[in-house]
Amino acid sequence: MLKWMTCSLSLVAALLLVACGGAAGSAAPTVAPAAEAAPTETAADLSAVKDYARDNSRQMKAGTAALAETAAAYYELVAAHNFDYAAAWAADGPALAQLVADAKTQWTTAHTSYELDEGIIAGVPSLTFYDVWIDAGPSAEDDPTGAYEWTLELPDGRRLPSPGNIFHSLLEPIIWGTRTEFVGLPVDLDGDGTIALGEVLPEANVLLAAAQSMDGATGEMLATVENWQPTLSDAFTALAVMIPTMNEYFEQWKLSTYVAEDAQETAFVGVSRLFDINGILTGLDFTYGNLATLVQTTDPALHAQIADGFTDLRSYVGDLYQQEQNGVRFTAAQADLFGGEAQAKATALAGQVSQAAALLNVTIAE
Repeated sequence: MLKWMTCSLSLVAALLLVACGGAAGSAAPTVAPAAEAAPTETAADLSAVKDYARDNSRQMKAGTAALAETAAAYYELVAAHNFDYAAAWAADGPALAQLVADAKTQWTTAHTSYELDEGIIAGVPSLTFYDVWIDAGPSAEDDPTGAYEWTLELPDGRRLPSPGNIFHSLLEPIIWGTRTEFVGLPVDLDGDGTIALGEVLPEANVLLAAAQSMDGATGEMLATVENWQPTLSDAFTALAVMIPTMNEYFEQWKLSTYVAEDAQETAFVGVSRLFDINGILTGLDFTYGNLATLVQTTDPALHAQIADGFTDLRSYVGDLYQQEQNGVRFTAAQADLFGGEAQAKATALAGQVSQAAALLNVTIAE
């Protein structure tokens, strides 16, 4: 299991202090049995979880900053041709093709770092806003009452109210050209004589605005993560909330171009949703690894069940992703079957995590 962690000697010392009861010099300390000692907020060293979230957020910020620079260069080149995309392609085709390739790489870099963080960002109540804004929130068009209200302001003066999350409602459809209103011109980017999915010149105004918004939002998220003081409740809440979300992700995978023959989904085209699930489970696995000693001390058998559950679920999803990478094309019916099996594994695992939190007297936030 990736990046399993054990608690430090400071954790052991803290647990011993709790078990002994009272501070040095108190008159008649009450000694509580070790089995009844509940962990305090300082009983686990959660600094590793914060470091993990912060480091991935920093890598994401590097990717979004590079993407914003690429979008600015692309905008300037297209603007030099008065936003005549055919003229720009005829005059500067190789340069434009390279900028689009760079944008795809930088989007993927930022997105990969976020997926490794998403289990924490989306699962911790004080951080979850950023998941809505950056990665998961619907547009007002898709959900008029549930969309996060914000406005994307374009350089040409247009305004897009409540356009959805920046990764999948905006940047991915812009860069891969899955929404016609975001396409400047379909072109043969790789010169093979055909125009395949993803071979477009993005509309420069919306690309620049979205890339700059993503970099700004990521900077805000990073600052929040750097100031975050994680608690046991944060960690267990993230696990309990984010583990049992397999049905949603597998449904998105089923509707994406990676499964559907005639996909209508405009997102989840840059990378397979299976890759995203692997990233989310990696972060959750890491988080539990930092809590493992607490659980093992309280209930060794329960800890073994949770550890085995993570191994089983991650192996299950990882095997599907590897098959896909090897050229296997799964059907929608298979995607439904796999999603049901993954959800069953995840539901059982989340229940065990919640049981561990209850044994440790740790509150899971609603």
